[in-house]
Amino acid sequence: MNNASSMSADAISLCAYSKINIHLKVLAKRKDGFHNLESIFQRISIADYLSLEKSSDLHGCTVESPLLPLPAENTLTKAWEVFKGATGINGGIKVRLIKNLPVGSGLGAGSSDAAALLKVVNELFAMPLSDSELTTLALQVGSDVPFFLKDPAGVVTGRGEVFEPIQARTDCFGILIWPDVQSSTKEAYSLLDKQREVLSGEYEAWGYEKLVAQYCAPFKTWRFVNDFQPVLEQRYPVIAQVRKELHEQGAEFAQMSGSGSAVFGLFSSKNLMASAFQCLAKRWSWCQPFLLLA
Repeated sequence: MNNASSMSADAISLCAYSKINIHLKVLAKRKDGFHNLESIFQRISIADYLSLEKSSDLHGCTVESPLLPLPAENTLTKAWEVFKGATGINGGIKVRLIKNLPVGSGLGAGSSDAAALLKVVNELFAMPLSDSELTTLALQVGSDVPFFLKDPAGVVTGRGEVFEPIQARTDCFGILIWPDVQSSTKEAYSLLDKQREVLSGEYEAWGYEKLVAQYCAPFKTWRFVNDFQPVLEQRYPVIAQVRKELHEQGAEFAQMSGSGSAVFGLFSSKNLMASAFQCLAKRWSWCQPFLLLA
Protein backbone atom coordinates (compact mmCIF):
# COMPACT_ATOMS: atom_id res chain seq x y z
CA MET A 1 0.00 0.00 0.00
CA ASN A 2 1.17 3.55 -0.60
CA ASN A 3 2.52 4.71 2.75
CA ALA A 4 2.31 8.32 3.92
CA SER A 5 5.63 9.39 5.39
CA SER A 6 4.52 12.76 6.74
CA MET A 7 1.25 14.58 7.09
CA SER A 8 -0.26 17.90 8.14
CA ALA A 9 -3.70 19.45 7.79
CA ASP A 10 -2.91 20.78 4.32
CA ALA A 11 -0.01 18.65 3.02
CA ILE A 12 0.98 14.99 2.74
CA SER A 13 4.21 13.34 1.55
CA LEU A 14 4.29 9.67 0.59
CA CYS A 15 5.86 6.88 -1.45
CA ALA A 16 4.16 5.53 -4.57
CA TYR A 17 5.54 2.01 -4.93
CA SER A 18 5.85 0.36 -8.34
CA LYS A 19 4.82 -3.17 -9.29
CA ILE A 20 5.99 -6.09 -11.35
CA ASN A 21 3.83 -8.43 -13.39
CA ILE A 22 4.84 -11.93 -12.36
CA HIS A 23 2.36 -13.34 -14.89
CA LEU A 24 0.50 -11.63 -17.73
CA LYS A 25 -1.93 -13.21 -20.17
CA VAL A 26 -3.59 -11.01 -22.79
CA LEU A 27 -6.99 -12.53 -23.54
CA ALA A 28 -9.76 -11.73 -26.02
CA LYS A 29 -10.55 -8.18 -27.06
CA ARG A 30 -13.67 -6.71 -25.47
CA LYS A 31 -16.50 -4.80 -27.09
CA ASP A 32 -15.21 -1.59 -25.49
CA GLY A 33 -11.89 -1.99 -27.32
CA PHE A 34 -9.89 -3.10 -24.28
CA HIS A 35 -8.42 -6.57 -23.88
CA ASN A 36 -9.29 -8.80 -20.98
CA LEU A 37 -6.22 -9.61 -18.92
CA GLU A 38 -5.09 -12.14 -16.38
CA SER A 39 -2.11 -11.13 -14.31
CA ILE A 40 -0.35 -11.42 -10.99
CA PHE A 41 0.68 -8.00 -9.73
CA GLN A 42 3.05 -7.53 -6.82
CA ARG A 43 4.24 -4.28 -5.32
CA ILE A 44 8.01 -3.83 -4.99
CA SER A 45 10.19 -1.56 -2.89
CA ILE A 46 11.21 0.89 -5.66
CA ALA A 47 9.07 4.02 -5.57
CA ASP A 48 8.39 7.53 -6.76
CA TYR A 49 7.96 10.17 -4.03
CA LEU A 50 5.13 12.69 -3.93
CA SER A 51 4.36 15.74 -1.82
CA LEU A 52 0.84 17.15 -2.17
CA GLU A 53 -0.34 20.47 -0.82
CA LYS A 54 -3.73 22.16 -0.87
CA SER A 55 -3.81 25.51 -2.62
CA SER A 56 -6.54 28.09 -2.17
CA ASP A 57 -5.17 30.04 -5.16
CA LEU A 58 -5.66 27.21 -7.63
CA HIS A 59 -8.56 25.20 -8.96
CA GLY A 60 -6.40 22.79 -10.92
CA CYS A 61 -3.40 20.56 -10.30
CA THR A 62 0.11 21.87 -10.88
CA VAL A 63 2.89 19.31 -10.98
CA GLU A 64 6.57 20.01 -10.39
CA SER A 65 8.79 17.13 -11.52
CA PRO A 66 12.42 18.27 -11.34
CA LEU A 67 14.03 14.93 -12.31
CA LEU A 68 11.83 14.12 -15.30
CA PRO A 69 9.75 16.68 -17.22
CA LEU A 70 6.13 15.58 -17.62
CA PRO A 71 3.63 16.59 -20.30
CA ALA A 72 1.02 19.15 -19.24
CA GLU A 73 -1.57 16.37 -19.14
CA ASN A 74 -0.40 13.31 -17.20
CA THR A 75 -1.79 10.67 -14.87
CA LEU A 76 -1.65 13.04 -11.89
CA THR A 77 -3.62 15.83 -13.58
CA LYS A 78 -6.05 13.27 -14.97
CA ALA A 79 -6.61 11.74 -11.53
CA TRP A 80 -7.23 15.20 -10.11
CA GLU A 81 -9.79 16.06 -12.80
CA VAL A 82 -11.61 12.77 -12.24
CA PHE A 83 -11.66 13.34 -8.48
CA LYS A 84 -12.77 16.94 -8.80
CA GLY A 85 -15.50 16.00 -11.25
CA ALA A 86 -16.85 13.37 -8.87
CA THR A 87 -16.75 15.51 -5.73
CA GLY A 88 -17.30 19.04 -6.99
CA ILE A 89 -14.68 20.42 -4.61
CA ASN A 90 -13.65 24.05 -4.88
CA GLY A 91 -9.90 24.19 -4.58
CA GLY A 92 -6.64 23.03 -6.07
CA ILE A 93 -3.40 21.22 -5.30
CA LYS A 94 0.30 21.52 -5.87
CA VAL A 95 2.25 18.30 -6.41
CA ARG A 96 6.00 17.83 -6.24
CA LEU A 97 7.01 14.53 -7.82
CA ILE A 98 10.43 12.95 -7.38
CA LYS A 99 10.42 10.59 -10.33
CA ASN A 100 12.71 7.61 -9.74
CA LEU A 101 11.11 5.23 -12.21
CA PRO A 102 11.55 5.49 -15.97
CA VAL A 103 8.70 6.07 -18.38
CA GLY A 104 7.87 3.11 -20.60
CA SER A 105 9.19 0.49 -18.20
CA GLY A 106 6.08 -1.60 -17.46
CA LEU A 107 6.31 -0.95 -13.71
CA GLY A 108 3.08 1.00 -13.34
CA ALA A 109 4.79 4.07 -11.92
CA GLY A 110 2.38 6.57 -13.48
CA SER A 111 -0.57 4.48 -12.30
CA SER A 112 0.85 4.27 -8.77
CA ASP A 113 1.38 8.03 -8.72
CA ALA A 114 -2.26 8.55 -9.77
CA ALA A 115 -3.58 6.14 -7.13
CA ALA A 116 -1.50 7.88 -4.47
CA LEU A 117 -2.98 11.22 -5.49
CA LEU A 118 -6.55 9.89 -5.28
CA LYS A 119 -5.99 8.53 -1.78
CA VAL A 120 -4.29 11.70 -0.58
CA VAL A 121 -6.80 14.22 -1.91
CA ASN A 122 -9.59 12.13 -0.41
CA GLU A 123 -7.90 12.77 2.96
CA LEU A 124 -6.78 16.34 2.35
CA PHE A 125 -10.26 17.51 1.39
CA ALA A 126 -11.96 15.28 4.00
CA MET A 127 -14.07 13.53 1.39
CA PRO A 128 -16.07 10.46 2.41
CA LEU A 129 -15.39 8.48 -0.76
CA SER A 130 -15.28 4.75 -0.04
CA ASP A 131 -12.62 2.36 -1.32
CA SER A 132 -15.12 1.15 -3.92
CA GLU A 133 -15.80 4.70 -5.12
CA LEU A 134 -12.08 5.46 -5.32
CA THR A 135 -11.58 2.28 -7.35
CA THR A 136 -14.26 3.43 -9.80
CA LEU A 137 -12.45 6.76 -10.21
CA ALA A 138 -9.09 5.01 -10.54
CA LEU A 139 -10.34 2.94 -13.46
CA GLN A 140 -11.24 6.15 -15.29
CA VAL A 141 -7.58 7.17 -15.08
CA GLY A 142 -6.07 3.89 -16.28
CA SER A 143 -6.49 0.12 -16.19
CA ASP A 144 -3.61 -0.46 -13.73
CA VAL A 145 -4.56 2.31 -11.30
CA PRO A 146 -7.10 0.36 -9.18
CA PHE A 147 -4.46 -2.18 -8.15
CA PHE A 148 -2.46 0.47 -6.32
CA LEU A 149 -5.42 1.07 -4.01
CA LYS A 150 -5.43 -2.62 -3.05
CA ASP A 151 -3.28 -5.16 -1.20
CA PRO A 152 0.36 -5.57 -2.27
CA ALA A 153 -0.19 -8.79 -4.28
CA GLY A 154 -3.08 -10.31 -6.14
CA VAL A 155 -4.60 -11.73 -9.28
CA VAL A 156 -5.89 -8.99 -11.57
CA THR A 157 -8.49 -9.72 -14.26
CA GLY A 158 -10.97 -7.87 -16.46
CA ARG A 159 -9.24 -4.81 -17.84
CA GLY A 160 -7.60 -4.34 -14.44
CA GLU A 161 -10.56 -3.58 -12.20
CA VAL A 162 -11.12 -7.09 -10.79
CA PHE A 163 -8.71 -7.89 -7.96
CA GLU A 164 -8.39 -11.01 -5.83
CA PRO A 165 -5.69 -10.74 -3.16
CA ILE A 166 -3.12 -13.45 -2.53
CA GLN A 167 -0.73 -13.91 0.38
CA ALA A 168 2.32 -11.97 -0.74
CA ARG A 169 5.65 -13.79 -0.91
CA THR A 170 8.73 -12.02 0.38
CA ASP A 171 11.19 -14.93 0.42
CA CYS A 172 13.47 -13.69 -2.33
CA PHE A 173 15.65 -10.78 -3.44
CA GLY A 174 15.23 -9.04 -6.76
CA ILE A 175 17.16 -7.07 -9.35
CA LEU A 176 15.39 -4.78 -11.77
CA ILE A 177 17.00 -3.59 -15.00
CA TRP A 178 15.61 -1.04 -17.43
CA PRO A 179 17.53 -1.32 -20.75
CA ASP A 180 16.82 2.28 -21.79
CA VAL A 181 13.98 1.28 -24.12
CA GLN A 182 10.67 3.12 -23.89
CA SER A 183 8.00 0.58 -24.76
CA SER A 184 4.52 2.06 -24.90
CA THR A 185 1.47 0.00 -24.03
CA LYS A 186 -0.07 0.98 -27.37
CA GLU A 187 2.95 -0.35 -29.27
CA ALA A 188 2.97 -3.59 -27.29
CA TYR A 189 -0.69 -4.30 -28.02
CA SER A 190 -0.22 -3.42 -31.69
CA LEU A 191 2.70 -5.84 -32.05
CA LEU A 192 0.84 -8.61 -30.23
CA ASP A 193 -2.37 -8.14 -32.24
CA LYS A 194 -0.44 -8.24 -35.52
CA GLN A 195 1.29 -11.45 -34.48
CA ARG A 196 -2.01 -13.04 -33.51
CA GLU A 197 -3.48 -12.24 -36.91
CA VAL A 198 -1.10 -14.78 -38.45
CA LEU A 199 -0.37 -17.10 -35.52
CA SER A 200 -2.88 -18.86 -33.34
CA GLY A 201 -2.05 -18.09 -29.73
CA GLU A 202 -3.10 -19.57 -26.41
CA TYR A 203 -5.88 -17.30 -25.22
CA GLU A 204 -7.22 -19.34 -22.31
CA ALA A 205 -6.81 -17.98 -18.80
CA TRP A 206 -5.02 -20.07 -16.19
CA GLY A 207 -7.59 -19.38 -13.48
CA TYR A 208 -7.13 -18.23 -9.89
CA GLU A 209 -6.42 -21.65 -8.35
CA LYS A 210 -3.69 -22.58 -10.85
CA LEU A 211 -2.08 -19.16 -10.53
CA VAL A 212 -1.99 -19.32 -6.72
CA ALA A 213 -0.63 -22.89 -6.74
CA GLN A 214 2.17 -21.84 -9.11
CA TYR A 215 2.86 -18.66 -7.10
CA CYS A 216 3.33 -20.73 -3.93
CA ALA A 217 5.73 -23.17 -5.65
CA PRO A 218 9.55 -22.74 -5.64
CA PHE A 219 10.68 -19.88 -7.92
CA LYS A 220 12.82 -22.18 -10.06
CA THR A 221 9.69 -24.18 -11.01
CA TRP A 222 7.65 -21.15 -12.09
CA ARG A 223 6.22 -21.34 -15.59
CA PHE A 224 4.55 -17.95 -15.59
CA VAL A 225 4.36 -16.10 -18.90
CA ASN A 226 4.14 -12.58 -20.22
CA ASP A 227 2.37 -12.56 -23.59
CA PHE A 228 4.03 -9.28 -24.52
CA GLN A 229 7.54 -10.60 -23.93
CA PRO A 230 8.11 -12.55 -27.20
CA VAL A 231 6.99 -9.71 -29.50
CA LEU A 232 8.83 -7.05 -27.50
CA GLU A 233 12.03 -9.13 -27.43
CA GLN A 234 11.77 -9.50 -31.20
CA ARG A 235 11.31 -5.75 -31.56
CA TYR A 236 13.96 -4.89 -28.93
CA PRO A 237 16.54 -7.72 -28.62
CA VAL A 238 18.17 -5.94 -25.69
CA ILE A 239 15.24 -7.07 -23.50
CA ALA A 240 16.09 -10.70 -24.20
CA GLN A 241 19.75 -9.92 -23.49
CA VAL A 242 18.89 -8.54 -20.05
CA ARG A 243 16.81 -11.60 -19.22
CA LYS A 244 19.63 -13.90 -20.37
CA GLU A 245 22.19 -12.10 -18.20
CA LEU A 246 19.95 -12.26 -15.13
CA HIS A 247 19.67 -16.02 -15.57
CA GLU A 248 23.43 -16.31 -16.09
CA GLN A 249 24.00 -14.44 -12.83
CA GLY A 250 21.85 -16.90 -10.89
CA ALA A 251 18.28 -15.61 -11.07
CA GLU A 252 15.83 -18.45 -10.51
CA PHE A 253 13.15 -16.57 -12.44
CA ALA A 254 13.52 -13.64 -14.84
CA GLN A 255 10.86 -11.95 -16.91
CA MET A 256 9.83 -8.68 -18.51
CA SER A 257 7.25 -6.71 -16.53
CA GLY A 258 4.01 -5.45 -18.05
CA SER A 259 4.31 -4.13 -21.59
CA GLY A 260 8.03 -3.60 -21.04
CA SER A 261 10.74 -2.83 -21.10
CA ALA A 262 12.04 -3.40 -17.55
CA VAL A 263 13.11 -6.94 -16.68
CA PHE A 264 13.26 -8.39 -13.18
CA GLY A 265 15.17 -11.33 -11.77
CA LEU A 266 14.42 -13.13 -8.51
CA PHE A 267 17.21 -14.67 -6.42
CA SER A 268 16.97 -17.18 -3.58
CA SER A 269 19.40 -15.39 -1.25
CA LYS A 270 20.66 -11.92 -0.48
CA ASN A 271 24.25 -12.98 -1.14
CA LEU A 272 23.41 -14.32 -4.60
CA MET A 273 21.54 -11.15 -5.45
CA ALA A 274 24.34 -8.91 -4.16
CA SER A 275 26.94 -10.78 -6.19
CA ALA A 276 24.79 -10.57 -9.33
CA PHE A 277 24.05 -6.90 -8.74
CA GLN A 278 27.74 -6.07 -8.44
CA CYS A 279 28.29 -7.54 -11.90
CA LEU A 280 25.13 -6.34 -13.64
CA ALA A 281 25.32 -2.76 -12.37
CA LYS A 282 28.56 -2.40 -14.34
CA ARG A 283 26.75 -3.43 -17.53
CA TRP A 284 23.45 -1.57 -17.19
CA SER A 285 23.12 2.07 -16.18
CA TRP A 286 19.62 1.60 -14.66
CA CYS A 287 19.96 -1.42 -12.40
CA GLN A 288 18.44 -1.57 -8.93
CA PRO A 289 17.94 -4.19 -6.20
CA PHE A 290 14.45 -4.55 -4.74
CA LEU A 291 12.28 -6.47 -2.31
CA LEU A 292 8.79 -7.84 -2.78
CA LEU A 293 6.38 -6.00 -0.50
CA ALA A 294 3.77 -7.60 1.75
